[in-house]
Amino acid sequence: MARFLAWDDGTCRLLFIRSAVGTGRTFFARSWLGNRVGEVLDWSGGGLDEATETDLLIHRLRADATLHLAVILAPDASLWDLSSRTQCLVARHRDLLLDARETARLVGPGARAAAGEAQGIHELSGGWLAAAQALAAHPKAEARALQIIRSGLAPWLAHRDPEGALSEAGFLPAFDRRTVEAFYGEFSPVVHTLEELVEAGLVQGDGRGGWMMPAMVRQVLVERVGLRGHEPTTVLEQAAVNAMAATRGVGAAVESAVASRSWSALLNLLLEHWVDIFLGNPQHLGAVAAKVPHFIAAQTGYMHMGLRFLGQADRDGMALQLPGFEPDYATNQTAQRLHRDTQRLYAKPNTHALTVGLLETAHLRLEGLYPEAAHAAKRLIEALHRALDTRKLNSALVSWIELQAGISLQLAGLDVRARQAYERGFHWARVSGKAFLLADVAGKLALVNILEGDGAATERWLAEHDAAIGDVGWGRAMVERTAALARAYLALARLDYAGFEELMGSLPPKPDNDEFWAAHAQLLALRKINAGTSDAARAMVSSLREERRYASASPLAKRLFSDTLMLAEILDRGGMRSGTGIGTEQRDPLLLALGHLLNGNPDAALAALQDVPLTGGLRRRGNLALYLDLAARNPEGPTPQALQRVRGLHRDAGALYEISILGLIPGWSEVGRALQLGPEEFQRLGYALDLAPAPLPRRPVLTAREQEVLRQLREGMTRRQIAVADYRSENTVKTQMRSLYRKLQASDVEHALEHARDWGL
Repeated sequence: MARFLAWDDGTCRLLFIRSAVGTGRTFFARSWLGNRVGEVLDWSGGGLDEATETDLLIHRLRADATLHLAVILAPDASLWDLSSRTQCLVARHRDLLLDARETARLVGPGARAAAGEAQGIHELSGGWLAAAQALAAHPKAEARALQIIRSGLAPWLAHRDPEGALSEAGFLPAFDRRTVEAFYGEFSPVVHTLEELVEAGLVQGDGRGGWMMPAMVRQVLVERVGLRGHEPTTVLEQAAVNAMAATRGVGAAVESAVASRSWSALLNLLLEHWVDIFLGNPQHLGAVAAKVPHFIAAQTGYMHMGLRFLGQADRDGMALQLPGFEPDYATNQTAQRLHRDTQRLYAKPNTHALTVGLLETAHLRLEGLYPEAAHAAKRLIEALHRALDTRKLNSALVSWIELQAGISLQLAGLDVRARQAYERGFHWARVSGKAFLLADVAGKLALVNILEGDGAATERWLAEHDAAIGDVGWGRAMVERTAALARAYLALARLDYAGFEELMGSLPPKPDNDEFWAAHAQLLALRKINAGTSDAARAMVSSLREERRYASASPLAKRLFSDTLMLAEILDRGGMRSGTGIGTEQRDPLLLALGHLLNGNPDAALAALQDVPLTGGLRRRGNLALYLDLAARNPEGPTPQALQRVRGLHRDAGALYEISILGLIPGWSEVGRALQLGPEEFQRLGYALDLAPAPLPRRPVLTAREQEVLRQLREGMTRRQIAVADYRSENTVKTQMRSLYRKLQASDVEHALEHARDWGL
């Protein structure tokens, strides 16, 4: 009453009260009269001509200057019409509801409820006087308090909210202007406001500066809407969750959905926004998903698979498990089912379809099915681009899809397509503003570019990574890993061995389960090779191939390991021998060309370079292919024109390691002096070339007749048999064999055949 009369000057003698039963309206009327001459009139039953009756009241008040009248109106009475007839006070439904402080005074000394329970009573009853009194007298009398509110609110709503639009707000867990408008904007052509809910007495202050809907009022509203059937309830639950996500964040929406047990709405929310939650804290996402009842989760068919991935998240990132069983796509039932489902869902790609596609690519990678994962990634990208043509998608989800597709493509050895996917992913990461995505995709782009030999692009992407990494929370160590690998490769490209050692010190001493563990392993092997322990590098590669048999079968791992072994052979022996156990199809054509040049076989080097486009931008290419081509065409050493070409290439986009490799080739050891290198660069180059061992003897060049004699010896023919077969004298054959032994540095037939095999003759 004190709050209601705070702005009254005391001159009004007529009070109209329009409020629901249970709010203490009669008590309020009597309190207003106090000890003054007056009367309480109850018109709440209806059936009166209120305008006429009000005119009669006005006559009474004019006839008796001391008379005060309090009138309880029906819910549908027109306050505007009545109050326009004379000076009066009007008490609305919301005026009679106790606020939090008033409820605390009601619960005060003498009540059975402790004073500390007043806030709880207020949040339950919302200040309905009769309900609050019942709870204060008997704290466990919730059923009675609810019945009081239900009995009063139901008829009140029948008049105040006949269409049930305001009652639908009972599904909204939190209230502010934006959230209420977002909620109604989801499904209603009429956007109701917070003010309307407050005016109707359904929402009120929570005592802490915000707004709340009392729990018992909410229950009555939900019951009322529920009478319309299950479908409206489902729509409203989803609208409430969407409104919370739009205005208060996905985390708040998830929590509210779990609290209200709106499982269907929660599943839809997770499907639409899981990537936002994952990027913030996947462990939280896993904890929320785990609260979904099993029978609800089973409806999606994929919740258990998603939980499997979420279960691999720890404080620093994803603790992925490398494949432990032999991959077999034909018998992998989950892979087959995912493929069938994505084929069907991609007909009309949406968020659900794309999420299932992500699960497919992730499952295939975890199972060691790398070529199949790349194929699935291509299909996923195609579906994504078709979806973008027809609908608006979560930009973070689009970026995540391109990122994951790029990983699948890179592990499968499709570097160019992987780089394109990463670049699109970075664009969408910018749109999303997610620091995690910006830093992660930039790091992946740095790695793929340095493995292609583009040092300048690597530096640009590392700068983008550095600009975003400071804002990354969860998963920062995981996101930094790929960038650290790219930096280490870049240090090697610059022959910056001190910087390389520092970077390697920041990485784990052994490869862990990061998806790019093979690149880490190669760097560790290169570190050993640089230290002059090539045997240790070979042993490490062999051990990893055995321990990680199925993960080592990825095209990326196979390529990196074969390159490492081949480089170890070339640098260790100063050339390339046959029988290294590396299949020809796995060998880097550039390393093959280098090996042939060190062996003194420029023609074979040129043949190997036919498999490499003589342009930059391919797998660790840079200028190296062009340098090797120049060396193969000038086996005696660089001409002035060749040196000019090298200077121009290095000046425009050169890496120091390319010059160091060129300097290993006989006749080209002084190429570094022809370049305009700074003192530090020249020192690094000299150090690298000093580490290089002396090349093997030049590969023997046999005449056609000597090659024929070698073939006949291999077939087991004696000197006499060769002479007879060729119609030559035995002395002539003897002379040819002596020349053959000299070139092969052999003393007899057995040694000659062994050395010929070593040279690949």
